[in-house]
Amino acid sequence: MARAWDNQRIIGLVGPRGSGKTTLVQALIGSRLATGDLVPESLSPVVSVVRWRDTDVVLLDGMEPAPLLLAADALMFVLSSADGVDAETAELWHRCIEQEIPRIVVITELDHPRADMDETVAVLRRLFSDGPELLRLTMPVLDDDSSLAGFIDLGSTEIWNWTTQPFSRQASDPEHIALIAEAREELIADLAMMSDDNRLAESLHLGMQPSLALIEQAMNDTSASGHAQLVVGTGLRDGATLVGAELLLDLLVNALPSPADRPAPVTVRADGTPVLPIAPGPGSPLLATVVRAEPLAPTLVRLYAGSLQEEMAVDCVQTFRARALSVVPQLAWLETDQPLACGQTLSSVHEPLLIQR
Repeated sequence: MARAWDNQRIIGLVGPRGSGKTTLVQALIGSRLATGDLVPESLSPVVSVVRWRDTDVVLLDGMEPAPLLLAADALMFVLSSADGVDAETAELWHRCIEQEIPRIVVITELDHPRADMDETVAVLRRLFSDGPELLRLTMPVLDDDSSLAGFIDLGSTEIWNWTTQPFSRQASDPEHIALIAEAREELIADLAMMSDDNRLAESLHLGMQPSLALIEQAMNDTSASGHAQLVVGTGLRDGATLVGAELLLDLLVNALPSPADRPAPVTVRADGTPVLPIAPGPGSPLLATVVRAEPLAPTLVRLYAGSLQEEMAVDCVQTFRARALSVVPQLAWLETDQPLACGQTLSSVHEPLLIQR
């Protein structure tokens, strides 16, 4: 049964070679909730689905930037704490700014001897941002032997602890609260500056401590709109457990937009006549685009509105027949009776449309 549009998250993974994207995907697919199992489903070498908190998190890995920007509702920039940022990743970041695409930054390899999350965040802010747009949400917690044990959530002040099986969440002690005080104040001040909700700024102005619900709401709103980018960390423990995987899944579900939240692309009719904005959802006219097309292989399609049909129009000028092999449901692999090309628009033969790029 197809799941509701607001119970989906379509996330594209990007980052330099060797940044840990493959390890991260494998850990997210293999993670477990304390109250039940995930339901992983591998659809292809580049598409994986993880069910988390009753939401399907679709992970796109190994795709080129152009089709990825068509397919994903948000991007996850995976960057190693032990290495730098390459020019291609920096260029893609600025393309996301222009298109207001929500992003989350995952700093990997925090178990590395040279890892320094403070320094990495400072470097990223110099490269990616002129202001407080990068919001750091976590601080590493180390064991007595200096191995990575978990993270402190700067918003809730909870400790996410991976020294237990399964992982556990616990309240910080006064020592930890004092350690994160400055970083937490910075996070709240940055959120207050960017949030459209004035209550957070008013709390700070009055010298009051804002509620956790208010902090989380501001964080989720600014992140889902693309105005702020959340920064979290991950790292291996004992060479096997990825510390931070479950925390990251929670953020993907809670703080990034669903296909129902993202506006459909601007469209026109075959004669160039503009079309009123199309609402995402199955009740709207069919609107989709090809995001991966290779000879002798199924075609990957992103569905923005409506439902896929056996016969569809392509770029308003011709029709083709297709059979869906799998549906996510906003991503589908199709077998078609003719070759398609990346970027082409798919629509109903009764209401042909063309996406304006």
